[in-house]
Amino acid sequence: MTTQIQHTKQVIKFNWPVVSGLLLMTAIPGIPAIFIFVLVLLGSDAVTGVSDMINGQYFATPAAILTHALAGALFFLTMPWQFSPRIRVRRPRLHKVGGRLAVTSGCVMAISGVWMHLMLTPDELGGRFFSLLIMSVAICSAFCVAIVHVTKGRIAQHKKWMMRAVAFALAAITPLFTGALLQLMFGAWEGVYDTLLAFHHNYDRLIAMAINLAVVEVIIWQQSPSYPKSLAMSK
Repeated sequence: MTTQIQHTKQVIKFNWPVVSGLLLMTAIPGIPAIFIFVLVLLGSDAVTGVSDMINGQYFATPAAILTHALAGALFFLTMPWQFSPRIRVRRPRLHKVGGRLAVTSGCVMAISGVWMHLMLTPDELGGRFFSLLIMSVAICSAFCVAIVHVTKGRIAQHKKWMMRAVAFALAAITPLFTGALLQLMFGAWEGVYDTLLAFHHNYDRLIAMAINLAVVEVIIWQQSPSYPKSLAMSK
């Protein structure tokens, strides 16, 4: 029996490709969030030359910035580890506490993002704000559904909705890649590029949500029992 338990522990993978990938992606906003949080706390004159690198309005309306930056930093530090089966099985308490922090920080990050937009650019209530609002609602809703499933013991459904929630949260980062792709493909045609860039600026988060969700749904389908074994074996 002891040998079987030890063998079971040995085959539980850490899932480093996913964890490290999520760490790298969330580090894009997460590390600057820590940097901004510290600078805003210190004040505009605290570090000569360095404080000038961030938006001066951050110091004038610090509450929304500090809330969003702290939530973003916590999300960056906690969320990726939730996708490690080894931590989930061997350290269930750590997984549970980390999950609560990730969900809470994710929802606060989403809501404070809307708050920050209204504080910094209150007159910009067009497509870009509309996209931000939808993304924020989607993040909070997906996390809430994931929590409902786990409280009822539906672990498989909980995992799926956590993946969807993270896909929505990462929609704030995906536009960096879609914007670069847009420039690469259409940068030579100035008129076309300017039109597409304006559309991308307003609705990049919605485009990113669709892309991220499509990727996640394919992964969920591939992990489902109904996924053809012949396709799985051929990879």
